[in-house]
Amino acid sequence: MERATVREVLLQLESNRKRLLKPYFQEIGLTLGQGQPRILNTLLKKDHISQRELADQCEMDVTNMSRTLDRMVEAGFLTRERKPGCRRSYLIVLTEFGRKKAEEVHRGFKKVDEILWRGFSNEDMEFIVKGLQKMSANLENMELTVNKKLDHKLGE
Repeated sequence: MERATVREVLLQLESNRKRLLKPYFQEIGLTLGQGQPRILNTLLKKDHISQRELADQCEMDVTNMSRTLDRMVEAGFLTRERKPGCRRSYLIVLTEFGRKKAEEVHRGFKKVDEILWRGFSNEDMEFIVKGLQKMSANLENMELTVNKKLDHKLGE
């Protein structure tokens, strides 16, 4: 098997997943392409977190996160509450309306997960997930190596 096949299959898998979820998310009133479903799903697990923590958990940059959160506040999905003891920091909190939307998002993700893993044993799932985690770690390690080389060159 060619190594590029894995990349192509992963891209096709993500494309198919998005195509399946897109009409569902539009039907429940979410704006696509801005990470709203991912943000809501993350906050459903744990809200009252900082924008930085949310950005890290959603793997989004802080600037894009800030813009998306502004739109989500306007839509009534969430609020920003002052972080106790810190005048410049806010906690991101789901509203009741946002919590209902987040639960709908979670149901959508769960349904797609059920479809995605249909016909796989637990052993198959563990093997695939471990392989993907290893690939991810390889890329993270390469990123660290590249950044160290860049830091070294800039320091010269």
